[in-house]
Amino acid sequence: MSVASEAMEMATDPGEYFSDSITRMGSLPRAKMEDMQLAALQQRFSELRDRIPMLKRLADNQNITEITKVEDVVPLVFEHSMYKSYPKSFLENYDFVKINGWLNKLTAHDISGIDVSDCQSIDSWLDRMEKKSPLRITHSSGTTGTMSFLPHDVNEYDRLGRTIAMVALQRYGEDNAGDKDKAFQVIFPFYRSGYSSMLRGNDQYAKWIAKSEENFHTAFPYKMSSDILYLAARVRFAQLRGTLDRLEISDELLARQREFEQREAEMPQILSEFFQKMFSELKGERIFTVGTWNLLLNLAQQGFERGEENLFASDSVVLTGGGAKGLIPPDNWKEEIARFIGIPSVSMNYAMSEVMGFHKMCSHGRYHIVPWVIPFILDPDTSEILPRKGVVTGRAAFFDLLARNHWGGFISGDEVTIDWDSKCECGQEGYHLGPAIQRYSEKSGDDDKITCAATPAAHQDAMDFLSTYVST
Repeated sequence: MSVASEAMEMATDPGEYFSDSITRMGSLPRAKMEDMQLAALQQRFSELRDRIPMLKRLADNQNITEITKVEDVVPLVFEHSMYKSYPKSFLENYDFVKINGWLNKLTAHDISGIDVSDCQSIDSWLDRMEKKSPLRITHSSGTTGTMSFLPHDVNEYDRLGRTIAMVALQRYGEDNAGDKDKAFQVIFPFYRSGYSSMLRGNDQYAKWIAKSEENFHTAFPYKMSSDILYLAARVRFAQLRGTLDRLEISDELLARQREFEQREAEMPQILSEFFQKMFSELKGERIFTVGTWNLLLNLAQQGFERGEENLFASDSVVLTGGGAKGLIPPDNWKEEIARFIGIPSVSMNYAMSEVMGFHKMCSHGRYHIVPWVIPFILDPDTSEILPRKGVVTGRAAFFDLLARNHWGGFISGDEVTIDWDSKCECGQEGYHLGPAIQRYSEKSGDDDKITCAATPAAHQDAMDFLSTYVST
């Protein structure tokens, strides 16, 4: 098989290519991985250059017609604000015809024929897009006063789910891929479903890890409303800016907000009862759970208060990335969670909704970038690419080869340190990051101003093109 053919097999369905084995994945020789990444990147660019209008505009403006080395893609990667670059009035006025016109420039799927003129809410619009297109749109929480919308599709999500199971449930060097058909009892202490990036993955956890809905346990067994999430974010944003008195809210939405606030007030009690039920019903079972450190530590502390520890099977899996804004974890939080669950250690992962890959921390404290994601390190102020050699600290950017209907290039808000040259002591071949990962916005105490790596004129023209309404 040629390098190009193998590369596209890996980039299209990594779980199938690696036979659901994290050991096979981590053992892919570095030189071969780099050849495959370049070949797959060239193919993705060839497939999508003229099918995604925003990408075409940016490439045309810079006369980029081919990729000869992976660095060539950096002027074409999108900063995260790209996915919320529509005029705020579109969402405030629930003008989903215009939002679809904007979104149509960011996906290779043609959604121009989908009638959304009668959609009167974010929920109804997302429901319509789910039924009438292959897109599985995800959105951010809206903490900046508006929402990002990412146009993933159904096939991408399913293949992502398979890779999550491979990475999250296995340890490198322990060839237990044969256990992939065994079910876990999945505990998710939040809503069962929703369109936010946090909740979209639940269907994949249910399919690939729980293996059935009966094994998937949630504290709130229904869908979270995107409208209420957006409204809550708008209210918080207006409060911060002192413009709450100018916020217009319909009586219907106001009633739903009060219902949501009541549910939020009841959440601690509901979660406490949910945890007690899980402690009782699933004791000794093999469980999988995912959450921020503070939520998981709270679970452990509730168990300790009941005199419980080593509560579940020793091959259970606890997945976290840390992350609880404004809170500082105690030094022993991982050990406490592991002691309560009854496992050797918690599984630390680095991930983001814009990139379809879970990058797992190994036993030597390094985050290993999955082979279908190409990392770059950029200057945090200029977004100029930094050398791909030695140990380098800067802004993380990625190209996600698994993305087939939207452009996989993404500039993050994270400061990371990568070792381009050394092989990790754990034995894995690929690229690996240091354990210290920090948001630039938290580091500066202010908004993170990301500069696009494209030329200023090309970037401004492309953004003007994207934000200008064209009727569908």
